[in-house]
Amino acid sequence: MNRIKCVVSYDGTRFYGFQVQKKLRTVQGEIQKAIHNICKDEEIVIHASGRTDAKVHGRHQVFHFDTQRDMPEKQWKRAINHFLPNDIYIIDSCLVDDDFHSRYSAQKKEYHYKLSTKEYNPFDTNYIYQYNRPLDLQLMKEAAQIFVGEHDFASYCSYDQYGNTIRTIYQINIIEEDGIITFQLIGNGFRRYMVRHIVGGLIQVGAGRVSKEKLKELLDSCGEKKCLYKAKPQGLYLYEVYYE
Repeated sequence: MNRIKCVVSYDGTRFYGFQVQKKLRTVQGEIQKAIHNICKDEEIVIHASGRTDAKVHGRHQVFHFDTQRDMPEKQWKRAINHFLPNDIYIIDSCLVDDDFHSRYSAQKKEYHYKLSTKEYNPFDTNYIYQYNRPLDLQLMKEAAQIFVGEHDFASYCSYDQYGNTIRTIYQINIIEEDGIITFQLIGNGFRRYMVRHIVGGLIQVGAGRVSKEKLKELLDSCGEKKCLYKAKPQGLYLYEVYYE
């Protein structure tokens, strides 16, 4: 049995998220269909580093799968791409040890969120959140620091009673260039909607509607009070997954 690791990029605009859903177009579904064309006699399921939601993009998403088929490791890239639609592309493929797991072996993840403070641009609407109003960059940078370190992010994510909501964020950078603001978040993992809730809260601070203290109060409540600010999915990118 061979374990294949792939790095994939995709435009999330026309997908209902990464994870397979019946009768809906998903990234995992399209990739598994492509692999089925190569490994017709095997029922192959891919395992990703994590799920992304509908309309969220992947720059360097990682997945692995096991197969009995023998093929040079770099040929998998060409073979899978041959059967993929034009909004998904395999960047790299390689053979890995059996103890590698796309999700459990990941050390860090990096997400980027892009927002425009400029005039509305219809060409960017699926790729950059069209906020189209000015924001106070300095206020957002100061507020972002409350999330750095290990915290219980229960107030800033969607979770069930079985899920551990303690995560460590190593850094949050907020950079503006020509009216486009990029939020860069690097952490050891992120729960569902966590990045969008954090960015949503920071946007409220930048707009002068909410104070840094209010965001901290929500964080410190460990889920008793929920963050109701959630940035739109357009503009969010799974940017990089880091392994040892």
